[in-house]
Amino acid sequence: MNGSYATAGAAYRELRSAIGPWARAQGYRRWPGTQAGWHRPGGNAEHLWFKFESQSMVNPDIGNSHHGLVQLEPAGARGSAILRQSAFSCCLVQAELDQLARIQGTINRRRPRLPGYLRKDATADSMLGHYLRSLYDPAPEFRLGQIVSLEYHGLDDARELAAFVAGVLPRALERFLEGHVAQPVDTTPAHLRPDWLSTLD
Repeated sequence: MNGSYATAGAAYRELRSAIGPWARAQGYRRWPGTQAGWHRPGGNAEHLWFKFESQSMVNPDIGNSHHGLVQLEPAGARGSAILRQSAFSCCLVQAELDQLARIQGTINRRRPRLPGYLRKDATADSMLGHYLRSLYDPAPEFRLGQIVSLEYHGLDDARELAAFVAGVLPRALERFLEGHVAQPVDTTPAHLRPDWLSTLD
């Protein structure tokens, strides 16, 4: 079993613990107003920022998730102008996505059983049903450009995901600065996609 639900605060602490020492050694400072965000000058009068944030929908019965964001701004802009921006997962290569899929599959297999009040939703041909089924997929597959959330339930999950992020983050940030990131794609079944998601393809 995976133990009790890990709050967002606990998961953020794991991210800060895993990323913080490397970030400080590389000259990064904490991103004000974020729980797990850092920034530093990126060269050419530019500033590099990255952060991990929890999703707005949280349910202790099924878990929570983080998503990562990386962006480049003109020096001194402080959020008023963004030169480039990318989801963290779009900065990963296929081998790293495969590693993340293996970790996520392990987390999914040990996730507490789906609560009864959500079982009908999980069988529905809907966005919610698609999402709920993905949480219990024992062998997920991620492709280049897929915007992947880091889904966790217990503290062990949060620790494993934080360790993964810390391991791939340096190279991911290098790729972002070099402009070597994948174009975002959406893997939701086409008939379930809201019209606004069609702009991702």
